[in-house]
Amino acid sequence: MGVKIREFLQGPNKADQVDENITSSNYESPDWSLNLEICDRIKSGLISEVEIIRAVKKRIMMNQQPRVQYPVLVLLEACVKNCQRGFVDVAAEGVLDEMVQVVDDPETVVNVWNKVLVLIEAWGESGELCYLPVYEVTYIVPY
Repeated sequence: MGVKIREFLQGPNKADQVDENITSSNYESPDWSLNLEICDRIKSGLISEVEIIRAVKKRIMMNQQPRVQYPVLVLLEACVKNCQRGFVDVAAEGVLDEMVQVVDDPETVVNVWNKVLVLIEAWGESGELCYLPVYEVTYIVPY
């Protein structure tokens, strides 16, 4: 296990370290082993899912670099798929509104834009988020 990963998993402020570990510009693609380790830590109660979701939300909007945004979106997807309260926390923390802003930003690159739309569509079609206006607005208004 690398030093950064070990620090992330053992450090005092684990959620804030998502910025450095998940979104490191050294990664060419998302680090699935780290994403799943984070999900395991959330499920075991070692990391707060709400704090991770907040860190993800902050990272999506604070950094416009695709090499940062895309891995964060993959982490968000992993948390929603693998953690019990994923949909509830994403909806409660306003992450979807931030994701729509990414779609509306003309400078968003295609792979990030597509990932955001795929996530919103999948979550809406699953029935978990179809009650939220963001799903309806995102897919009724053509882009």
